[in-house]
Amino acid sequence: MIQKFFENVKNEWKFNLLHFGLMIIVLLIATTSFYNGDYTLRLPPKNIFANITYIVTILMTIIFYIIIKLFEKKNIKLEKLYLTLIIPLGIMYVIANPLGKIPDEVQHARKSMLISRGVFFAHTNDEGVPVDTFNTKLHELVTGTNSNYEDYFYMVNIPEDGKTIELTYSMATYAPICHLPQAIGMFITRIFGGNIVVQCYAARIVNMLVAIFLMYYAIKLIPFKKQIVFFLGLLPLTISEFASMSSDALTIASCILFISYILYLKYDKNKVKINKKDYAILGTLSVIIALCKIVYIPLCLLLFILPKEKFKSKKVKNIVVWSIFILAVAINLLWLLYAAGTLTEVNPGVNAPLQVQYILTHPISYSLILFRTIHIYTQTFLLSLCGEGLGDYNIQSSPLFVFSCLIIFAILFLVNDDKDRENFNPKTKLFILSIFIVIVALVYTSLYVAWTAVETPIILGVQSRYFLPVILLTAIVFDNKEMIFNYKFKNKYLTSFMLFFNLNTLSCITYTYIFDFIISYYIK
Repeated sequence: MIQKFFENVKNEWKFNLLHFGLMIIVLLIATTSFYNGDYTLRLPPKNIFANITYIVTILMTIIFYIIIKLFEKKNIKLEKLYLTLIIPLGIMYVIANPLGKIPDEVQHARKSMLISRGVFFAHTNDEGVPVDTFNTKLHELVTGTNSNYEDYFYMVNIPEDGKTIELTYSMATYAPICHLPQAIGMFITRIFGGNIVVQCYAARIVNMLVAIFLMYYAIKLIPFKKQIVFFLGLLPLTISEFASMSSDALTIASCILFISYILYLKYDKNKVKINKKDYAILGTLSVIIALCKIVYIPLCLLLFILPKEKFKSKKVKNIVVWSIFILAVAINLLWLLYAAGTLTEVNPGVNAPLQVQYILTHPISYSLILFRTIHIYTQTFLLSLCGEGLGDYNIQSSPLFVFSCLIIFAILFLVNDDKDRENFNPKTKLFILSIFIVIVALVYTSLYVAWTAVETPIILGVQSRYFLPVILLTAIVFDNKEMIFNYKFKNKYLTSFMLFFNLNTLSCITYTYIFDFIISYYIK
């Protein structure tokens, strides 16, 4: 047995070096920190934070070393490996981030609570501003005023007194389906006597499980580029959104699954014909995407790349595709007609009608504003996509992992993971690129209209999480068998990196909320 162990160490020295080397790096980063201008060592057993970090990291290192080796030996598929990794990591994110410490989670919590009580449409006051009554404890829990765990635990343990408060909320324009998973979690726990704290955490968990379910099938069904979907589903930014009450969880997972399903229907050799079940899935996903955010509706145009050979006839294809697309657009427009009456001014100087008028009458000026914003913030977007500014914009992963993540992301774009498949048709790639550009332009424009003061020379409020639903499209656009590496990036290396990347990020989250300060110089 000892001989077999040493043979394994010798044969797998590269993976062993990576796996246990990353463990040591995570432990070193968690032990040495920069605080109040001084370097401090937090070594076990004197420091609680260091103890928790060491125990969790070492346990996860050993457990997932065994799991990864077992999965490799039995050739278990990537989507099952994703489930094994995402569930424990997701639960840790649910626990580590205090309620209200994810962007816009305050508003999402209020909207989820209303839907859980059967309030699907906003109440408005005499000025047309959406208002409703909320439990005072809910308001205090999610306002984001708790800057450390000590304050947060104090708020959690304050008993509920049944008092309510009337507040405005900006999520009135969101369709109820966006917060349905969260509302279900709240509703079920309330039936069994759960208090506000339990309801909020149940909302996070159900929201996360729904998103994980969708991502699991996205990885399973996509015929190629599985590793990129796996990678996107394990980014700290993605898991943070999944493990919150944010509607972004459903949006991100639904869009990625829709793209994966289209590619599955189009390119999977085992899928001979598209049937009624496929029609139902495509229709459901299209409607969900249309109701989550209008800017992602162009994704539904991917329906038109489905080959007519996969349908009974060209006529059947036209009927099915156009019916689904028109249904999605019509439902979205109906909701917009209602939601237009609940728009509120979220920032001083914001005036949607005037901003739209400015864009239409000054298209060149707006194009320059768009280019200026992209030029200035592209680096910020890429870094935040890979771990900077998480949580309430105050969590920063170690630069060692952030920049390594960018490199791996680039490699995955250049790796051909299926030598036998055909190349994408240039017209198809151009069509997909057009969809991506339109969605990006809509994201920027929507924030210029709804979030930025009239005629401001730069667009405010754009964040990298808004591009997570469609970033998979760029991998398709740049795919070319003649130009990329005919090499499959080994799953075990990718899994190991994503495990320790997230452990480092979780360490940063707990560190931030223990010491009550923003990590601007986490490691020097």
